[in-house]
Amino acid sequence: MIKVDFPEPRSELWARWKARAEAAQRQHSPGADLNDSVYRAVRRWLLLAFARKCAYCERSIRGHAVRVDHFRPKRGIRRLGGEAVVLRAKPAHHPGYHFLVYDWRNLLPSCEQCNLAKSNLFHTADGWWAEGHPELEREKPLLVHPVREDPQGLLRFERDGHVYPGARDDARARYVIQTLDLNREELINDRAEAWELTELEMESLLLWTRAPRPDQERLFNRAAERFRTIKRGLAEFTALKRLAILPGEKALQDEWAEQERRRRTLLGAAGAAQPMVRAP
Repeated sequence: MIKVDFPEPRSELWARWKARAEAAQRQHSPGADLNDSVYRAVRRWLLLAFARKCAYCERSIRGHAVRVDHFRPKRGIRRLGGEAVVLRAKPAHHPGYHFLVYDWRNLLPSCEQCNLAKSNLFHTADGWWAEGHPELEREKPLLVHPVREDPQGLLRFERDGHVYPGARDDARARYVIQTLDLNREELINDRAEAWELTELEMESLLLWTRAPRPDQERLFNRAAERFRTIKRGLAEFTALKRLAILPGEKALQDEWAEQERRRRTLLGAAGAAQPMVRAP
């Protein structure tokens, strides 16, 4: 999970979708059926903003694997232990955030597995849940919304594919991992493979930088572009890969600095020539 910038789009097509969503919201009542066509229409913007990845686990998603997830549940709410949340003023189950079902700010692209694991689980830091729009600012969700919060440091990924709280005994991190089932087997395996491949590519970049070979320039350029996608947050499993590239990135920076030092020594003047190897 990484921080994602998703400002409201400014286009005529978006304006038409938003008007349609707002009309559907005005007609919606708690427990009523949802207009799936509204969600199908907004998927293109969600996928574009999140680089076609699940907002929670960062697995690449497309086609029928894409789910439009309601960050705040649309029907009912379950607390940490799975019990239903009840309203404060009367002994009835909280109906969920029915007033946000078509609000684009409450919608995130999700893979099927994260969507099913999360379901309507939505605990808060103090056991208090909003029951209407005016109360949302007071609410303190344990789950992280990657557009509104930066989750950097919350989770720690390991080379074996497992994920752990970034800080020991961090209850919020444990809740995120448990609620989204981020240590499910297929994710562990895919992340472990992604870490290994990322390390190999960084080693290749470093070797080419130290000893450039014209016949391998195309391979170098491809690896360099993948490195840039990681830095920009566009790669699958970016949070994990940013950790995997750290040692290689430091070695590359040291190598570029050493090459620059040699150039200055040989030429006797700073900046007298282009870099010997183009930095990715």
